[in-house]
Amino acid sequence: MTVNKIQELINKYYYWDLRVTSLECNYFADEIQLIYDDSEGNNVIYRFNGCYKSVFDHVKQYDKFRAVKDMVTGQIPYFLQDVEVNELVEENVHFFTCKINMFPLYLDIWCKDIEVLREMKI
Repeated sequence: MTVNKIQELINKYYYWDLRVTSLECNYFADEIQLIYDDSEGNNVIYRFNGCYKSVFDHVKQYDKFRAVKDMVTGQIPYFLQDVEVNELVEENVHFFTCKINMFPLYLDIWCKDIEVLREMKI
């Protein structure tokens, strides 16, 4: 898939100001998955596969009033503000790059593939 098609798909599911419900980093940061609920109550999933760079930068001045694992969904303070996909070639290797603003957390991910899925909740 091209970078333009990925960005179009991301924008199609209208992510702005929607709450992120899950963010997972697995297999030594080879796979990263972000899930949010769309306005119709479905899961929208971003899967980053073959990751080479993954930066999770939390605003240090933002007070985490409790451990996120102890929060119910309505207390999770991470809302998608901006998702920007680009591509670059470094040392003859092609990467997709994705910068995500979900204040107070910012993500910068370089990977080989990005999947954008929408799953109906049962």
